[in-house]
Parts: sequence; C-alpha cells; structure tokens
Amino acid sequence: MITRRDALRGGLLGAGMLGLRAMATGLPMSFLLNPSIARSDEACAAMDASQFLILSMSANGDALNCNVPGTYDLPATFASGTINHPDTPEMAPKSLKLGATMYTAATPWASLPQAVLDRTSFFHHRTQTANHGELGKVLKLFGQLRRGEEIVSYYSKNLSQCFKTVQPQPVTIGGETASYGGRYLPNLTPTGLKAILTGPTGITKDLQGLRDSSLDKLNALFKQNRAETSAERDFLDQMALSQTQIRDLIDKVATELQNIKGDDAPNQITAAVLLVKMNVTPVVTLHLPFSGDNHTDALWKNETTQTVASVANINLLMQKLQMYNLQDKVTFATLNVFGRKFDTSLGRGHNAQHSVSVMIGKGIKPGVIGGLVPGGNSADIDSVTGTISAGGDIPAADSLASVAKTLGRALGISQASLDDQITAGKTVAAALV
Repeated sequence: MITRRDALRGGLLGAGMLGLRAMATGLPMSFLLNPSIARSDEACAAMDASQFLILSMSANGDALNCNVPGTYDLPATFASGTINHPDTPEMAPKSLKLGATMYTAATPWASLPQAVLDRTSFFHHRTQTANHGELGKVLKLFGQLRRGEEIVSYYSKNLSQCFKTVQPQPVTIGGETASYGGRYLPNLTPTGLKAILTGPTGITKDLQGLRDSSLDKLNALFKQNRAETSAERDFLDQMALSQTQIRDLIDKVATELQNIKGDDAPNQITAAVLLVKMNVTPVVTLHLPFSGDNHTDALWKNETTQTVASVANINLLMQKLQMYNLQDKVTFATLNVFGRKFDTSLGRGHNAQHSVSVMIGKGIKPGVIGGLVPGGNSADIDSVTGTISAGGDIPAADSLASVAKTLGRALGISQASLDDQITAGKTVAAALV
C-alpha cells in the first residue's frame, strides 16, 4: 500500500529514492541516472551570479503598494486626501535609508535592519488587471513571456541548470497556484514537507546511508571503467557532499523540521529555506499577506496587523538565510495580482494601475524604482536611472515586464535570454548592483 506520505515524498523528490539520493550526495539526478554524461560544458557560466528565488505571491491584491517608500513625501500636484495611509501608531510614517537617500515609509519597513535595507528595492509598476483570478496571467506577463510560460517556470528552468537542483520545477508552499511547463504544480504545505522528511524512514535515517551507498556504487562503476571516466570522476569530486557536510545538513534540517508546527507564514519561511538548503529546487513560492481583500477595513485593522507581521516575517527569512549561510545565494521578491487604491480611508478597492514588487538580495541596489503620478497610478520609468519620467523608455504599461527582466538579471539570468523570452519592457540598471 502506498501511503499519502509516500505519495507526497515521491511527488517532491522523485520515485525510487532518486531525489533523496541526489540530496544526500549533492549530485544531480541526471548524473545519478547516467554517470557517463558528465561533461565540462555542463558548468553554468553564471554560477557565481546565480541566485535561488523565494517569491511571495498573492491573488488577494494586497495593500503592500500603499505604505512603502515612494508613496509618501509627494509633490503638491497630489490633491489632499487622494493618497491615504493607515492612521494607526504601528503604521506611522517613519524615515529609512536606501542607499544614500532618505525616504518615508510605514514604520514596519523602517524596522528592517539597515543591512537588509542596503539590499532592498521597491519597484513601482502596474499589472493592468483588477481581477483576483488573473494571478496566472500576471505570472505569464499577459503574453509578454514567450510560449505562454509563467515567470516562476522560466526562472526555475534557467536556474536549475546552474544549481543542479534535485528537481527543475518550482515548489509552491503558500497556497497560490503556479505552473511549470504548462502543468499546474501541487501545493506543498510546511507540515506536508515535515511529513515527507521525518518519521521512521525520514531524513535523519536515510541521508547518511544513502550518501555512502550511492558514492560506493559510483566509485565501483568508475573503477571498472577506469580508462573512460576522468570527466565523471572530476564531476564526482567537484559535486559530492562530504560526510561532514551531510551530517551538518542532517542536524540542522532535523532541528528545523521539528520546529514546524503549522502552515502559516513563519512555517512557510522555514520550509522554503530548507528546500533551498537541501538544493531541492531553485524557486520556492509562499504567501505573505499585507491586507487581504480589504474593501472594508475598519480603522485599517487588517492592513496594519498583516503588514506588521509580514515585514517581521521578511526579517525572519533574512535571519534564517544568515543562519544557513545562504544570505548571498537567495533573493527574496514579491509579486501580487494587483495593488490597492489610495483614495479612501474606509477600505481599499482593486488597483490595476499600481502595484509594488519588493526585491531583496545580493544583486539588488537599494532604492525606489518608479513611483506614483496623481490618481494613484504608477508612472513611466527611465530605465537607466529608475526614476519617474513622463514618456520614459519604460511606459507604465510595460513596467510588469520590466520587473520580470530586472529580477531575472538579479538572479543571474543572462540579458540575452531575458530579452529573447520577455518581449516587452527593459531591465532597470539602477535597481542592480
């Protein structure tokens, strides 16, 4: 009988223990299936620049866009009462420093450590939809990404070649829907991940033995074919995890797995970091809420509570990445189906004309890209400076594609590939280190 746990484990890590063997050895599944395929040209030319991606997505159209740098300190052309922020102590305006420039934002954003802010960009753009059900279309950049692919799929295919991850597919753990190669991805919960990797045949029991038995079999194979295996031996020596490395992985992962107690945002963060640490996938999606669907939000209660919690969870993510020495290998970003409107103090409607993507990572230059024009809409952007520019070379209508291109460059994907696959928008140089 196949248990639900076995089915989950097989779906995430592959049948026949192949995924676990890849995790235990550090060797990609393609090499374990056919050790004779190792070639020097398999190395990723952009390996040093490549980044894993942890992406927060929301089909709710959260009010993240309403309280970030670029929505305060506006010129007199904005009529009084058209841009409203929560009137709560927790969300009071506060100064923060991005690069050499001081900005104003809601207090939670200013609470991020300066080391995090030094890698943070707030990219103002528009998705041009006000429909909750169109997150998938946003991920496809409304047809501006070739072959009807979603951006998480495109990123994952490219990055998996560099990291030789257990699987090329993204892993979704936040409840939102995404696809890979045209097929919808199963949603994995943090408690589901814990069930896969713990128990009588869990990670602490399997990985050490799998590492040793797998490497013993490969070395025996190479010994039999000594004259033909120099490339394979070199690949094995370069990629294989040592006993010390796998023991350290087991100890840390086992401890973190025991800390997973539910499926909320902090537990999603733990699961996402573990998936990256175990080299399972190059892209993990989760869900950090910033207001929910808050058409009526008395005293901004939901917007305040969720924004405070989600910014704190972003900081938690940064702390966990630091703990695993992944702070220079993982980029965090947000992408929502749409933003929220500014022109009422009683709640917020859908805003197809303004949204904000937060990007935090080694390759990100701190600052604000784009911004608002009167009416609460996103502005045209100058691709060189990243500033508002009426008639700039990034029209607001193409700004979503520019977010995708800019984030792709920060992840280490080549400009040539981005320009070939994303048919609109431009990379914003001012957002990149």
